[in-house]
Amino acid sequence: MTSDPLVPRVTVRQLLAVPRFRLRLVAGEAGLDRPVRWAHSTELLDPGPYLRGHELVLTAGASLRDAGTCAAFADSVKAGRGSAIGYGVGDVADTVPEALCRACDRTGLPLLEVPADVPFLGFTEWFAEQAASTSDERHEREETGRLLRMIRDGLASAETLRARIDDAGLDPASLLVIAMDNVEDELPGVLGLDGDTALLITSDAHAWSEPAGIGSPGGLEHLPVSLAESLAALDAARRSGGVVHASDLATFQALLGRLDQDQLAPFVEQIARPLADYDSAHGTRLVETLRMFLDMGGAVGATSRALFLHPNTLRHRLSRIEALTGRNPLRFDDRVALAIAVWAGR
Repeated sequence: MTSDPLVPRVTVRQLLAVPRFRLRLVAGEAGLDRPVRWAHSTELLDPGPYLRGHELVLTAGASLRDAGTCAAFADSVKAGRGSAIGYGVGDVADTVPEALCRACDRTGLPLLEVPADVPFLGFTEWFAEQAASTSDERHEREETGRLLRMIRDGLASAETLRARIDDAGLDPASLLVIAMDNVEDELPGVLGLDGDTALLITSDAHAWSEPAGIGSPGGLEHLPVSLAESLAALDAARRSGGVVHASDLATFQALLGRLDQDQLAPFVEQIARPLADYDSAHGTRLVETLRMFLDMGGAVGATSRALFLHPNTLRHRLSRIEALTGRNPLRFDDRVALAIAVWAGR
């Protein structure tokens, strides 16, 4: 995300739907989803060097006298990363030149017919309005994000957000927080920005974009807990992808997923690697046996049946695992260490 008020906020397709302009698409349909951030009017044949990118380039066609100039103009707009061309009819020609239509179809640039009574200045005024609205909206979201950060850190009460929650039509008795890296412009709830993280207070757990972390629901007083959970879940979602709920955090796998490589390295080097090396050197199946033993909750009988082994054969393998790692699979504390090693070794 960025604070630049002139980032693309609409597409050519959306611009076509703005009632005040009454635009008509005449060529370049393939580029309708190109973003537009500003309007630039010109009668230069080569406007490309003066474009910053993502502009609607408006012209009355004074320089577009033949097929060659139309092609050169379209190529220049494309080279300057313009998003579309708007041709104002009525001054030079009553219709958009066919040669310009062909050139825009060739380059993939949308070509829009601008009615004679629509001034080019109206486009820049409209984009300025959009930029001002975006700036105000972002400021409000950043202020909300600052309050959410203070609530999370215990420096402010969740009551400070009650008015915003009421304005959003949310039930203060049923709230949750969704933390996201990416966010759509319109989401139901109260949206705050904390750096590059979007924090959405909502009652709808489906209002998210991936990756996302979803905190547990509760009343307004529960908001600090839901905030912390959503951020921890987002961190897990960044590692695994998709969406992680608060309930997913209270699992052994989720705990391991939050450990970094340096924390896991001793389990790999002291446990997982010696077992894998022994299996490779001797043709044994100690790692497979340990995985099944862990999956069976440390039950000798169930593991023996699952592996089609005599219980004494299984006990012999468990003894070999203890000899190689110094961890006894029959002791709970050691079994936890072995489980971490097996997970990290994968």
